[in-house]
Amino acid sequence: MNLYGQDMDEDISPLDAGLAWTVDLVAPRDFVGKATLLTRPQQHQFLGLLLKDRGVLRAHQKVVTGQGAGEITSGSFSPTMQQSIALARLPLAAAIGDTVEVSIRDKLLAARVVKPCFVRNGSILV
Repeated sequence: MNLYGQDMDEDISPLDAGLAWTVDLVAPRDFVGKATLLTRPQQHQFLGLLLKDRGVLRAHQKVVTGQGAGEITSGSFSPTMQQSIALARLPLAAAIGDTVEVSIRDKLLAARVVKPCFVRNGSILV
């Protein structure tokens, strides 16, 4: 579930917040904001991160990828996974399985790009 104010807000397109499934840009039906969405294509994708190194992922930390910069929108330590996890807006060229770096206290720590959702019904999915 997206957190309003962190994962999405009035300045973040639903396409960039991983909510493209909630808007139908193909049907002829009009809705508030459709014209804006059609003129501003998706610029980022919404993916998960698993920190490989020791530390905790937090909102607004910068993510460095081979395809450009990204930003963590929300993150924390997962007691179920015993690992730090986050949701992030990453460049469209970033792919699941890529290794990226997260800037934490002026250090670049390795993280793996994964498909959200991390856990379902108590089972770890990534």
